[in-house]
Amino acid sequence: MKKAVVASVVVLLIVGVVGAAVVWQYAQKDPARVAEVFLERIVAKEFSDLELYFNGKPYPAAEVGQAYRRFGQAFGLTSITVSDLAPLSKESKEAAFTFALHYESRYFEPMVLENSLNLTRETIFDEWKVQWDNNLPLPSYGLGADYARVRLEPRRGRILDGDGQVLAGEGSLIVVGVQPDRITDPEALLSALRTELGLDPDYVRRQYEAAGVQGHWFVPLVRLAEEDYLRVDPILRPIPGVFFRREDARSYPEGVYATHITGYLGEVTASMLDTYPEREYVSGEIVGRSGLEQSQDDQLRGRPGYRFYVEADDSRTLLAEKPVVDGEDVVITIDSRMQQWAHETLGDRLGAFVVLDAQTGAILALASTPSYDANDFVGGISTARWQELSGDLRRPMFNRALQGLYPPGSVFKVVTVAAALDQGIYEPGSSFTDSGELVVEGNIVRNFQKEVFGEHNLHQAVVDSINTTVARVGLSLGASNLEEYFSRFGLDESYQLGLPMVSGQVGSPSRSKVALAWSAIGQDQVLLTPLHMAQIFSVFANNGNVPAVHLASGEEPGEGSAALKPETVAQVNAMLQDVVLAGTGTALRNAGISVFGKTGTAEVVGGGMHAWFAGHTELPSGQKLAFAVLVEEGGVGGQTAAPLASDFLNALIQ
Repeated sequence: MKKAVVASVVVLLIVGVVGAAVVWQYAQKDPARVAEVFLERIVAKEFSDLELYFNGKPYPAAEVGQAYRRFGQAFGLTSITVSDLAPLSKESKEAAFTFALHYESRYFEPMVLENSLNLTRETIFDEWKVQWDNNLPLPSYGLGADYARVRLEPRRGRILDGDGQVLAGEGSLIVVGVQPDRITDPEALLSALRTELGLDPDYVRRQYEAAGVQGHWFVPLVRLAEEDYLRVDPILRPIPGVFFRREDARSYPEGVYATHITGYLGEVTASMLDTYPEREYVSGEIVGRSGLEQSQDDQLRGRPGYRFYVEADDSRTLLAEKPVVDGEDVVITIDSRMQQWAHETLGDRLGAFVVLDAQTGAILALASTPSYDANDFVGGISTARWQELSGDLRRPMFNRALQGLYPPGSVFKVVTVAAALDQGIYEPGSSFTDSGELVVEGNIVRNFQKEVFGEHNLHQAVVDSINTTVARVGLSLGASNLEEYFSRFGLDESYQLGLPMVSGQVGSPSRSKVALAWSAIGQDQVLLTPLHMAQIFSVFANNGNVPAVHLASGEEPGEGSAALKPETVAQVNAMLQDVVLAGTGTALRNAGISVFGKTGTAEVVGGGMHAWFAGHTELPSGQKLAFAVLVEEGGVGGQTAAPLASDFLNALIQ
């Protein structure tokens, strides 16, 4: 009996100890771990099974996910982190914690919010659960809030010439539209819009009869430049139902004169959206699509700003803001006066006119004709106009000054002769005898129009542009030297101007003596842009140095690289001066200033000849200019290009 009592007591003690251990275990369950796991789900944006963590009904798991999607889309949410989880209070069935929510955004500075989390359980034997307090995503607003992000557009920077004149900047367009309930004679209105603006009547009707359009609305139809508006205003304004509105728009005051430089604006492409995510482009945005507008778009455009609002209880509260950064102006070295005169000098010819500051390398004029007007693209270019431009066989959208590669013809003789003088192979007085032909490995090099010059020296060979003599000089110089001086003059360079440009090509003069002879006189495979042609003569104006060619104003002019000895420059300049005074370039004798230059008549494969004149001069102000004029298939350089250069220089000094 006594043993039985002892055994019972032992059993009771064991049960008591085990029960106490169980009670102690449940009592010691840590609510902090539950809080951590719950917040980890928020951080991971895994909302589908949040109901497992909530105490009581309704379980707001779906609503939490939807609220975070609305918040995340407006805020540009990229990541969520939680920090500083700390107990605020803890009892047997209730616990409270504080923590910090960090919201990272692609648009705004990180948002850090202090928040709290309450946990409860029915008994000490139950799991801890989250007591929903409607304090996510934002503690003060909960699940019922809406969110909005407003984009603030930057002011686009201007493109200015070297004197601060606007080449691309702020302007306006006039929107032509109709107000449906003011139309009294639809047929007269449709007829006038078709006659004056080329608008299809069916298109116009569809616009103002579209579902949802109200009678008092202004229905836009087309955008016009100022000059077009002034033309149609007296005709269209009296027609009942026609109205005009002015809106801000990009403007190109120099029009066709500068479009190859400024470029134009257009809608952002899918490729640009993918390539430049840091620029925060949006579909439909108007951005630079060609010229400096495109290459300098990042600087000109600036950066959009944003405002983030929370909307709750019929009120809107600003919670975050990113300031807008307006675009910066781009200043270039172009002289608008020279640019216009160069363009007008070329007229309707196919060609190019380039002017450089021979000492600094600044590009002062970069004309290419025919051209087009960037203003046609403002507000969106019409399909008809785009097809007209892109299908024009004269290629008005092609920048001949930088992208056109042409045989330089006799202008290139100055490079060959300068190289031979610089190497000491010949002197200006070196004697030659011309019979009108030079036979090289069975190939015949003849002078222009089969002229025969007889006895003469190297100086006279340049003045009279004698093919046979300069071909002989090239053979004596050698292909490797010719290629070296081609590079010394910087003719194989393609400069980072912010505009598409190609480098010159010397070809392969070493492949045969025939190739070398023809290369020496600017034929065979030698190809140069008009800019490179002007660059050649900057060397002769700059004591043998190649200046650092540039378009961006404010760039530190580099010292350039030495191409020729100063004594070589003096010898060649004496030749170039006599070209104008007594040789093939006499059209410039009356230019009003001293000109050093060389004509060129370059044969084109398939027939025809390009006309060239290139040279350098010094203005009364002391500024030294190097320039080149090209007329595609213009014939003889001295008869076509040289007079154009004379016209330009006369206009410049008057």
